[in-house]
Amino acid sequence: MGENDETIAGKSGTPDIRWLIAGALAGLLAAGFGILRQADSGNELPANAVARVNGQIISRNNYDRALARLGTNSTSVDKTAWVLQRLVEDELLVQRGLELGMAQSDSAVRNAIIDSLIASVTAEADAASPGDEELQQYLSDNADRFSYTASLSVAAWQTNDDAVAQSFVAKLRNGSNVTTSDAIGPIPDLPPGLMPLELLRDYLGPGVAAAAADMPVGSSAVFARRGRWLVVQVLEKKSAVVTDLGTIRNRVLLDYRRSLADQTLQDYLDDLRRRADLVVAQP
Repeated sequence: MGENDETIAGKSGTPDIRWLIAGALAGLLAAGFGILRQADSGNELPANAVARVNGQIISRNNYDRALARLGTNSTSVDKTAWVLQRLVEDELLVQRGLELGMAQSDSAVRNAIIDSLIASVTAEADAASPGDEELQQYLSDNADRFSYTASLSVAAWQTNDDAVAQSFVAKLRNGSNVTTSDAIGPIPDLPPGLMPLELLRDYLGPGVAAAAADMPVGSSAVFARRGRWLVVQVLEKKSAVVTDLGTIRNRVLLDYRRSLADQTLQDYLDDLRRRADLVVAQP
């Protein structure tokens, strides 16, 4: 077959083996979810089926979804026949893969099955749309998740030498006594004690102040700012909680969905565990 023949074959709808192999994985997942169901004995197909492959039914719903994914016009006989042929060949590959134990031995297949099943189990939770009253209650019940650093107390020094800054912060972290010198000294006029984060930005800059707000109390770090190096040690922090749903509604909604999905998945796993014949060796 010449180069032109290959081009014509590609356009005629002959299945590409690479697509079949990719489709085999999707078929494996479909088999795991029961999309391809066992057929009754005999040669006749159920009303909702388009094919039977070694006793496994390919449902019309599965066929319709394949058409929709491909964007195929249902009146195109050649295209619809090709889609059906691909589904049959996919199922043959799936069955062979199961015979070879790929679902048990191939880590990529196992991970794909796990990921897809988790997505299936948590799909409803991921799309949940609770009302404002429910979200406000969720915000109240989980206030600690929506707290922020409102004010903090820091000690801060500045230097023109990165090596000096690194040596200084190392002493802070080791609990050694630190002394200032001509090479490194405290930031002028930095107020002692707790101060609002907005005020701290005026002394350290927005980026450094935001980073300091995320640091644990007692920790120290070096930051580069405008050609200089700042050594910052967090001495004390005070948190506040957002109570106004309107200001963080999207954040609360995402956290609500994530929490609901986690609980849905845990309930599903607990049910599987209860129904399983499970024996575990002590580690």
